[in-house]
Amino acid sequence: MLTGIDVTATKKYVSKLDPDKDNPTVFHIGFLDPALRAEIDDESSSYEMSSSNPNDKAKINLSWNKRQITAIKFGLKGLENFLDPQTKKPIDYKCETIRYAGKMRECVPDRIIAMFPSELRAELAEAILDESKLSEGERKN
Repeated sequence: MLTGIDVTATKKYVSKLDPDKDNPTVFHIGFLDPALRAEIDDESSSYEMSSSNPNDKAKINLSWNKRQITAIKFGLKGLENFLDPQTKKPIDYKCETIRYAGKMRECVPDRIIAMFPSELRAELAEAILDESKLSEGERKN
């Protein structure tokens, strides 16, 4: 018997890039519901075929950075021990609500995402986007 995915669940995630192994930053990542995931995938990619000339190759455009930022915006549900570069104090994590993919959704403010270096954005986005996949243990059940 299959078990559904709890779209409200979160998982703690520690970056491989974090130098502080004793007191790391902890990211709380969540699942992107199917409509949200489809919107992110569709907004960050396009496929174009030429109907006038069948010999023309199709054009594919992938906006990886946009995809990463949007996945983090909606998939990051909280964080602990992340220092503000100006105050050197842990940031106060508060979501904002915006309309996206046909619904009002809570998301990470852009000012917080702007503090993440590109390597961290790539790692977090991958962890968030992988949450919708079945783990090996879930496949066996």
